[in-house]
Amino acid sequence: MTWLITIARNHAIDRLRARRAQGESLDAAEIVADGGPGPEAQAIAADERGRIVACLGELEPDKSEAVRLAYLQGETYADLAERFGVPLNTMRTWLRRSLLKLRECLTR
Repeated sequence: MTWLITIARNHAIDRLRARRAQGESLDAAEIVADGGPGPEAQAIAADERGRIVACLGELEPDKSEAVRLAYLQGETYADLAERFGVPLNTMRTWLRRSLLKLRECLTR
């Protein structure tokens, strides 16, 4: 890992020196590190995403789809009830029970 970091650092320094040699001006904004998530945060997020997808796979297909539509696409309970052909309170119960199952799965 140290070797890889050193290579990346030296490559970045070489690119900055090449820009200066060509007469390009370097703005401070170009030198500041990227504010996005780092490799560690991306790896953790990918792992968590995988766990959530696996847990959604344990739900019944229609209930899994309802959870995705409600909490990822922002559809309302009424829209979902109409889409799946169930009463509004039944849809609320589906989503509540599905979230409880997801929580249980994620704590394993």
